[in-house]
Amino acid sequence: MDIKVSNLQYAYSVKPVLTNISFEYSNTDTIAIVGASGSGKSTLLRLLSGNIVTAENCILIENISPKENTTNGNIGFMFQEPTLMPNLTVEENVLLPLKLKEIKDFSFAYILIDKVGLTAYKTYLPSELSGGMKTRVALARTFVTKPKLILLDEPFGALDVKWKTALYRELEMLRKEFNATLLIVTHDIQEALLLSNDILVLTHDGNLLEKIEIEAKLPRVFDDNAIFSLQDSYLRIRKLIMDN
Repeated sequence: MDIKVSNLQYAYSVKPVLTNISFEYSNTDTIAIVGASGSGKSTLLRLLSGNIVTAENCILIENISPKENTTNGNIGFMFQEPTLMPNLTVEENVLLPLKLKEIKDFSFAYILIDKVGLTAYKTYLPSELSGGMKTRVALARTFVTKPKLILLDEPFGALDVKWKTALYRELEMLRKEFNATLLIVTHDIQEALLLSNDILVLTHDGNLLEKIEIEAKLPRVFDDNAIFSLQDSYLRIRKLIMDN
């Protein structure tokens, strides 16, 4: 999917949050955005999703605006919290985006439910699920409209290592099988290195400091040798964030 951001600036009231952000990607599997707290990572994601609207043509995704892409189902968004409807079952939560778009064919939804291990939990309410299972529901719901670009705002931050590893694998499996581009915001440098081809490093005052390409092939979650080989990149990115 083609993503082009040109001289993007954004401020809350008079306080600048993002300054002159420019980058361009075409047919990239996964892009990660890292930076210190307050560097504008989540704001950038919301601008890319069209949840926040900025000047026309600063952001083009497949040559149209983020808002239009979200409306037509090309963009999916996965939040920090699963944000499930508490009174709906697992099945109903996953089907909800299809019902809102008046899509009658639910067959793909049930394929996703099965692929992320939720078939036995279809009738459960969110209150009956662990944090990891709730994130699985949110993951299936995000993919259910077959978006071309999926934006993820630190969706695994509250999970333990075992759940993170399982969900990294499921995310990579779904991305590859359904040919989606992922753009993930994370404070976890290791997560960025495991999941992405390219990493954008933001400074604390919202400037794009560096674009780093990761050459090791995806998926890396399965490969201990690949993970070990990324340690130099980890230290480099850590220093960039600490120094800026």
